[in-house]
Parts: sequence; structure tokens; C-alpha cells
Amino acid sequence: MMNETTIRKWWQIFKGNGTLTEVRIINPKKSGTYSGYFKDIDTLIEAIRSYEQSNIYFTLNPINDALFAREQSNRIVQWPKNTTADHEVIGREWCLIDIDPTRASGVNATDEEKQFAKEVSNRVYKFLRDNGFHAPICADSANGYHILLRIQMLNNEESQQLIQTFLKVLDMLFSTDKAKVDVTNFNASRICKLYGTFSRKGSNTKERPQRESKFVRIPEEIKPTEKVYFEKIAALYPVTVESQSVNSPKYGQIFDLCDFLAKNNIGIHSETKFSGGRKIVLKQCPFNPQHKAPDSAIFVLDSGAIGFKCFHNSCSHYTWKDFRLLYEPNAYSKREYREFRHKANYYSQRKEFVPAPEDAEKGSKWLTMPQIKWLDISQLKTIPTGFVKFDKATAGLMMGDVTVLSGLSGSGKTSWLDVVALNVVQRGYKVAVWSGELQDFRFQSWINQIAAGRSFVVPKAGYDNFYYTPRPIADKINKWLDNKLFLYNNEYGSEWQQLFSDIKEKVEKEQISLVILDNLMALDINGLDGDKYSQQTKFINQLKEYAKKQNIHILLVAHPRKEMGFLRKESISGTADLTNLADNVLILHRVGRDFKKRAEEFFGEDKVVEFLDYSVVIEICKNRSLGVTDYLVGLYYEQESRRLKNERAEHIIYGWQEDGTQGVLPHLLEEEIEDIPDYAM
Repeated sequence: MMNETTIRKWWQIFKGNGTLTEVRIINPKKSGTYSGYFKDIDTLIEAIRSYEQSNIYFTLNPINDALFAREQSNRIVQWPKNTTADHEVIGREWCLIDIDPTRASGVNATDEEKQFAKEVSNRVYKFLRDNGFHAPICADSANGYHILLRIQMLNNEESQQLIQTFLKVLDMLFSTDKAKVDVTNFNASRICKLYGTFSRKGSNTKERPQRESKFVRIPEEIKPTEKVYFEKIAALYPVTVESQSVNSPKYGQIFDLCDFLAKNNIGIHSETKFSGGRKIVLKQCPFNPQHKAPDSAIFVLDSGAIGFKCFHNSCSHYTWKDFRLLYEPNAYSKREYREFRHKANYYSQRKEFVPAPEDAEKGSKWLTMPQIKWLDISQLKTIPTGFVKFDKATAGLMMGDVTVLSGLSGSGKTSWLDVVALNVVQRGYKVAVWSGELQDFRFQSWINQIAAGRSFVVPKAGYDNFYYTPRPIADKINKWLDNKLFLYNNEYGSEWQQLFSDIKEKVEKEQISLVILDNLMALDINGLDGDKYSQQTKFINQLKEYAKKQNIHILLVAHPRKEMGFLRKESISGTADLTNLADNVLILHRVGRDFKKRAEEFFGEDKVVEFLDYSVVIEICKNRSLGVTDYLVGLYYEQESRRLKNERAEHIIYGWQEDGTQGVLPHLLEEEIEDIPDYAM
């Protein structure tokens, strides 16, 4: 018997009063299709009662209200003249990911077969969560599982192609011989199982029962995932057919993957097919042998295009081209090989530099040029910030340097610093922070929010744009950051001589690589001799001397003067020696009408217009090492996580997730939710 409570819950979530939907019924005993259009849930339930022994579906996306005038208005009609077509859908609001077990056609799934679909569904759910997708609705389709993503897309060819490729990627990555991601659910007029009704695809037997479809999990807040996240996943689909190495004497011959794998002793764990190709699961990831099967695989399309994916965060950025270059450095152009090496170095956790012990005799006080040991300056040690264009322009945070950061209130200085701190920790370095104006619990909560990302924060009921990190997640993040990120206890005051002494002790004891001082105005430097400006000069010189001595990087926040013009390095409050002596000067600008007007006066309209789509612009006003000036880098701000991001769809997985979230949050389908709160769209 159909579950009327679940059907009403379905209506609240997907439709609501006054929204038109088509119910489609397929009777397995009587060949034929039945259809009805409804705007009222009571009328709909009454109309489908006599069809409980059939398979009942609904149109997932909103449809043209004019269809209500068809013959099957408010009633079920057999063999209707028309049912909903793709062009009659007025927009896409849902993306259906349908995972079913492999089985004979026309039969229900066994419990064991359904478990295979559950395992694939959990992997898909985790993948989407870890790539920044908002929490989906999860449902039991009776024989398999549904993951329903809320979206906001136009009903056009571009959207259809995007959803189709997106599903193909999920199929490519996660389908097995025992359970598949359905790649046919991309059309706009797609119908979906009506939850609360039964699957009648086969006879009702003990081994293969007819089950009720139902909701498994409904998120507290059903939010649409932006289109760029779908584009990011769709971009994983291989499109280029391999050719022979461009520097090979056999250039022009067809690339032989089997020969490549055998020649390089690349172990194969298993091989399976997916729609349009085959998946070769590797025994171990070539970039990290600790990543064992089934966590990395090569994908070969029927067209001959090849792809590669490792699901571990530390290797997730590598592509098939990187894979091949690892074994055949001459496979592509020299420029592409340099980019591969840069990528490998950029994402790796670099080893701390250990200086060689000094000789007994230091040598001459004055050195002639031949006496000076030549050093390849391209190999100087730097710390990547994680902001790609910034790091490409500056090589990152150079060890031994002092950077001054400024910006108006609300420009995003704290968010930028917090993201940098986490990105630096992610790469194996340690960070010490002094925050003169921020309470310790607030600093922790903001760090937790950024590290959690929008997949693990929750909204505070009754408030707009108020998100926080639940205690179980925060505990896991804080455990990961233990002995990696240190915050100075403000109970010990803000007197510089005491703070500097404590910094030196911590840096030398813990091998700190990055020190953040936020901010100069909150520091008490009166213990230094001279007037205000002389004190600041001595202070910045102390920072420079210590940064070079310990080969660390120091980031100092200095507020600007109160002025109405476009901020320049001369706008930073205090002595001019702050910016003159600093190795780098950065200014954060919040993008808005003021930025457009004032930046145009300095940079010109043509240059500024390309940054108006961003949330924040970081300006490199001065970079002593590479001579970069007046260089702008645009960043996007994400409200839920407080992250500043390189791309809209960027979603960093920080190290606290490396061991999964078992014991912190339930898996997608480990348990059913019995008491689902009411939701109205």
C-alpha cells in the first residue's frame, strides 16, 4: 500500500501548492502508459489510488502551466495524445543521479544487489561533498538509490550537454560491474520515481521483493549548487585522443596504452566497463604508492581518449597528461613538462631546509666574486599561498622576507590570512599567529569554518548567512591542526618585546615557517627607543633581521590611513619605512562601485573591467625578489565557508579529511531518517 505521508512530503519538497506536475504510470501487467496533470496533492493522491500495483513516476523539473489544459487534467488517462516533452520544461531545478544494481531486466533487486548500489552511492555522495556540492536529497528508489541535486539552470542545449557529461563522469569514476550510474537521466523532461509508491518491476518474491520507495536523507537547507561545480566535474571527461611522443622517432604512430603500462611496470588491479569506455583500476597510484586500489584508475573511452583520476586529495590535481609525463618526460612539449614539474612541486609537502654546519673558520670578511659560492636563485625556498595566480607572479612567500598587508575594513584581510595559514599547513609547514584584536574562540571558529568548507558547515536557524562548524567536525579539524597552527594567548598582552621573545622561542622550538602579526596598530612598540615613527622603523628592521636569520616569512598587517582615494602603498598608516623596508607590499580591495570608480582612475577602465566579476582583488604593490608591481589577482568569496577562492568552483579538501569522516558524520545511506522535518520549496 502506498505511503501517503511520504507522498505529501514529496509534494512539499518538489512541487508545492499550485505547481503543475505530470504523473506518469507504467503498468507492468497491461502494456501501456497512463498520464495525468495535477496542481493539487489531494486530487493527485485520489487519482493514483487505483494504480498502486503499477510503477508511478513524476516529472522532475517545472513544466509549462499551459499543459494543465490537456485531456488528462486532474485525472489519469490511458494512452494520452501527449505527455511532457523536453521543450515544455520551463527550467531545470533538479539533477537526478540514479544508481541501480546490475541485474536481469524485469526483476526487482535482491538485498545483496541493492547493497552494491548503496556502496556506489556512498562513494558518489562523498565525491560530490568533497568537491563543494551542496547537500543533496538522498532517496531509496526501491531497487537502488537516488541522489537529487538542487540546481538552477536554463532548459537549453548547453545545460543538457553539461548534465549529460556530468553523469558520464560519475559513471566513469564510480560504476562497477555490480552497480551503475545511469547516464540517460540528462533530458529536461526526465521522470523520477514517485516516493512513497512501490516498485513493481517484477514479481513480489521473498528473494526479490517489491519495495517502497522513500526518502533516506533530506538536508536541513536545500540549496542549489552553482553551475560552475558541474562544469568542474564535467571537465574530467577525457576528450583528447593520445598520440605518440612528439620527440619520439616513431612520432605519428598510434599510442599503445597496454604497451605503455607493461613497459613501465604499472600494476593493474582490475578492469571494468562503463557506458562508453572501460576503467583500468591501478594497484597503486603512481604519484603516491600509499594510495592503493581502488583509489586510482585510468579511463579509456571508445573514442580512444584517455583520462586519469586519483581520489586522494594530495593527488586529485593530476591528469592523464601528468601521468604520462611522469614516465615519458618527452611525451609532449617542453613547456607542458615544465608545467607538470611546477604542479608536482607546488602541491607537494616540501621538506624543511636543514643548513649545513658552519666551518671552524668563517673565511674573509670581504669576499671576492670568485670566492662566493654560486647559487641558483630559481631554487630559493618559497611557501605557496595556495592562490595560484598570486604564487605564479611572486613564486609564493619567499623565505627570509617580510610582507606588509593592508586594506580597508571589510576588504577580506582576515579571510585571506586564514586561508593562507591553512594552505601553508596543508603543505607541511607550521604557522604562528598573533591576533591582537580577535578573541581566541573567534579565531578558532573562523579557521574551523574555512577548513570545514561548505560541505560541513551548517546554517544557524532564523539567520541569513550565519554558518558555523558543528562540534564533531571542529574537533577533527583542531586535532589535525594540533602542533601545526599556533595562536598567541592575548592574556600575555601586546607588548612587543615580550611578544617578540615568545615568537623567537616558538619559531626555534617548533621550526615555524610563517609568522602572522595582525596588526601593527594593536601592538605596543613603545619599549623601542625614539618617537612613534622611529619605533616603527626599528620594529620593521627587527622583523627583517629575524626573518633572514631564521629563514622564515613574516606577514604583517598594517591598516591604511582614513582617506577617500584608491589605496596605494603610500596610504598605509605609519612611517614610510614600513613599505620601503618591507620586501613585499600587498593591498586587498573589495570589489564594488568604489573599486570600479577609483581603480579606473589609476589602472584605466580596460584593465579594471576584467576584475569586476570577482569579490576581492589582491594587489601586489611591491615585490622585491621578482620586481612585480601594480599586479592584480581576482578572488571569489564564499559566504558559507568564508573562503577566498581562485575559481568559483574551487573546493579545497584540507588534511583533516584525509582519513575520512567516519565517526564524525553518518555515511549517506547508513541509516534511514524516520522523522523528516517539513520542507516547503
